[in-house]
Amino acid sequence: MDEFKDDIVEKKKSSKKGFILIIVAIVIIVGAYFGSEYYMESTKYISTDNAKVDTKIFQITPGTNGKLTKINVAIGDSVQAGQILGRAEGGPYIKSPINGEVMDIKADLGQLVSPTDVVFVVAGVNDMYITANIEEDDILKIAEGQEVTISLDAYGKKSFPGYVEKVDKITTNKLSNMTTSFTTSGTYTKVTQLIPIKIKLNENINLKNIIGTNANVKIKIK
Repeated sequence: MDEFKDDIVEKKKSSKKGFILIIVAIVIIVGAYFGSEYYMESTKYISTDNAKVDTKIFQITPGTNGKLTKINVAIGDSVQAGQILGRAEGGPYIKSPINGEVMDIKADLGQLVSPTDVVFVVAGVNDMYITANIEEDDILKIAEGQEVTISLDAYGKKSFPGYVEKVDKITTNKLSNMTTSFTTSGTYTKVTQLIPIKIKLNENINLKNIIGTNANVKIKIK
């Protein structure tokens, strides 16, 4: 009788071990599958969420001291390059440097302004794009014309097709005149550098009201 009970116990232990081995095998197979999928994905695409809706933005100053005597535009007005936006007394006409839209007016009529005060902000809304910052290890894999899938947070992460229009040749640190980083001991601190790329959407999507909002990009490199 005891031998019979021992046999049942051994069979249960063996069954339990077999079940555990099956679970472990399934986990290994699933892990290997998703690992290989991730690897294959990484060889075909470069993805980053370090991306934003962008355009050229000009902060326009009066170039003189004096009262603001003329404001010829309102926020939201479309303007042409060379169009007169306003004037401060005794100074030159304040003109738009580009075709675009007045995004902000930072002074009131009659207000005293200095030569460096920003009075008008004009954005080049006719040339909207996505700026994505790519890590230096991946930048040589990027080329103009490559297909891109862009996901926009402001559109509920909806995806749009696009392409790489331009790859910059200088890092964001150099563009912002940041200095080389050293520790107090004088040793160099290596920081991964980022290089901006310009991405255009294939579709005519209204982006002018979401300048600066977040995007995700997935660039097809093969």
